[in-house]
Amino acid sequence: MRAAVHAVIAGPARIGRIGEFFFRRSDAAFDVFPDDAAEGTVRGVGTDRVWFVGERGELSLGVRTHELSLPAFFARRRAARSGRGTAWSIASAPSSSLRQLPAIVRGHRELLRECELAVVMVGITDALRVMPPERWEQHLRDTVDALLDALPPTGRVLLGEIPPLDNAGSLSRPARVAAGVHGQALNARARSVADDHERVDVVGFPEELTRSVWRPEAEEHRYRDTYAVWGAHLAAHA
Repeated sequence: MRAAVHAVIAGPARIGRIGEFFFRRSDAAFDVFPDDAAEGTVRGVGTDRVWFVGERGELSLGVRTHELSLPAFFARRRAARSGRGTAWSIASAPSSSLRQLPAIVRGHRELLRECELAVVMVGITDALRVMPPERWEQHLRDTVDALLDALPPTGRVLLGEIPPLDNAGSLSRPARVAAGVHGQALNARARSVADDHERVDVVGFPEELTRSVWRPEAEEHRYRDTYAVWGAHLAAHA
């Protein structure tokens, strides 16, 4: 199966298979990431700390300020629901791959000691690279183990599922189908990992964002609106 999926993806997406994923713009020259501080605080009674780790394409691609990123929308919705303040921060994997996350987690142990929640958002790039599910699961288990070891005893981990890549308008139809199959396989592995840990939960991708093939354009509001829906969905299940 893995060889078949790789063959389908490698052809139509050989040139840009790493970049041409769910958040790929039709105008590649417009690709932007925010360069301001990857952190912020939503005021409220007390302050809960939430740490996001994963790939930039799922967290902040397409907006000029981190205040419009997925974590910022998550924090605002979480604070509105709970009445408590939420301090959020982001750490991104340079390769956008899960394999780097255990080391990144270990490098943020001091920060994680004060966090109530860690949110892991990764997998699109690994699905397109056709990382073997068994290897992906081991990297995820290593990441979760490192997080649970660093977080306080009451701290929790939230795993965001890989979006349904068979609905990503930036890919050719054959590549969408193949990527969708592999993404589903990785999501199944994530659910298996969560089942083994009481303090770990998996949150699916919001159905609202899957109702039509989406072809992102070079317009910041498209990304802002997507992060608003996705962030609110995660907050509702946090």
